Amino acid sequence: MRKFYVVGNLKMNILSREEVTQYLSVLKREAENKHYQHVTLVVCPPFLYLSQFDDLPQGIAKGAQNLFSEKSGAYTGEISPVMLKNDNVEYVILGHSERRRYGGETNEMIRGKILAAIKHHMTPIVCIGETEKERRAEETDRALELQIKTLFSGFSKSQAERVIVAYEPLWAVGTDVVPTTGEILQVRVLLRKLFTEMFDAETAGRIVILYGGSVKSSFLGAVSWEAEMDGVLVGRESLFPYELVKMMGLFEEAAGKEL
Repeated sequence: MRKFYVVGNLKMNILSREEVTQYLSVLKREAENKHYQHVTLVVCPPFLYLSQFDDLPQGIAKGAQNLFSEKSGAYTGEISPVMLKNDNVEYVILGHSERRRYGGETNEMIRGKILAAIKHHMTPIVCIGETEKERRAEETDRALELQIKTLFSGFSKSQAERVIVAYEPLWAVGTDVVPTTGEILQVRVLLRKLFTEMFDAETAGRIVILYGGSVKSSFLGAVSWEAEMDGVLVGRESLFPYELVKMMGLFEEAAGKEL
């Protein structure tokens, strides 16, 4: 039975507890009395408000936007995976392009974070993607291969299967430019090939792969199930709870048609 994911990355938005209350009120109202068998929504708010996202409707899980690879210690300003787990966080976004750009995160650093999330029983949602320069130079495959081989280096099959990969081309993040369904499908095929080579075909088939980058409900199918993706990582549109719930409904409908 196919499973889809909608991951809402709220980024550094929602600036007060009052705004959080308003957001959650709309989210709960939109999701009220709705049941989903084939899709999970993961909402990732800023760290400060995680505790307010405990009582979520059926089919909606709490996620975080980052973590540090160490359990505890003298790491000023960082967030421990144990802190997140103790606050009922189930998923965590790692290696987002904005963390790489503004936080200087490397693939090696992100690999350590992936292992920390897995060790503490959270599901890492790991972002990969190529730059506009790499795309124009037709180096997308090379760029993605380098990222995947570094991020998954030394992983066991069981570890690899616990990772969700989010393909977010950097040139599409925060813009209204979106790859074609064919371009996204080519990335899906490439990733399946890489994971088959690194592990085996069965493991490759179990690794969830999402698309992220200016996702909207109006063209959801073109960037997800039509491209054989397992869901989407949503940025700007996640600030509108009704859009996230609408996407859940569209995925549920698409899954029903595949049965």
